[in-house]
Amino acid sequence: MKNILSISSHVVHGYVGNRAITFPLQYMGWDVDAINTTNYSNHPGYGSLQGSASTPEAIKDVLQGLHCVLDLNSYDMILIGYTPNADVLSVVKDEVVQVLQKQEGKTPRWIVDPVLGDNGKLYVSEKVIPVYRDILSTSLVSLITPNQFEFETLCEAKITDWQTCEAAVKSFANRYNVENIVISSVDIDGQLFCVGYTEGRIFSKPIHKINCNFNGCGDLFTGLIANAYYDNGYKITPESIATVLQTLHNILQFSFDFEREKSGQAPAVVKDIKIVAAKKYL
Repeated sequence: MKNILSISSHVVHGYVGNRAITFPLQYMGWDVDAINTTNYSNHPGYGSLQGSASTPEAIKDVLQGLHCVLDLNSYDMILIGYTPNADVLSVVKDEVVQVLQKQEGKTPRWIVDPVLGDNGKLYVSEKVIPVYRDILSTSLVSLITPNQFEFETLCEAKITDWQTCEAAVKSFANRYNVENIVISSVDIDGQLFCVGYTEGRIFSKPIHKINCNFNGCGDLFTGLIANAYYDNGYKITPESIATVLQTLHNILQFSFDFEREKSGQAPAVVKDIKIVAAKKYL
């Protein structure tokens, strides 16, 4: 059985955070344990929401409770997604580092999706950024899956062409000793590409863009990448990236067509990806 601990946000309605990660991985044969860093009615894309973010104390209690009933080193992977503030992220960092630094037993792979923002805007407090850099500085992260804005924010460099992209990726990998990097989308001359890095090698795959914004797309992408990473012996390859991109495109296109048929016009935003209805593509 494949086992993963996923630490990310939770909404009652919609598919973002753990809601976008858990079902796809379960459908692909994973036993998913989920720790929810929020408990919201819905995601912010609706314009309003109710609920609350988890406190650092609550997250620490849950993690310590897990320690009492199982060995966290029994997980194949530990995935970190959205955390609402620097205090929660610091608690998660300290607990995961403690697990990964154990000398006996197997060591889970640490996957980090540094959810900071997109399109030039932060979704979270700036105080989260140095905590992510602290996480990366542990040299314990096996795979990171930022979007272009998040990657540029963490490495403090702008990507404007292939030359600056390659330089930024290599500098980032050397600085933080991260074996695998996947930038979910990079805009080069008006074309989107998914950029991968492993074992000193950089490669890219074009993205077939749908003219629409999809809430939860990044979380779903990270879940799919995590599965592909495991299936390929903890390596990122051009072939695995291409497969993930095709799966993601199929689910997004299904969701887009569903909304277009329901409303009679092409949607500019799909608030809820139809992950369950599109499960045949997983």
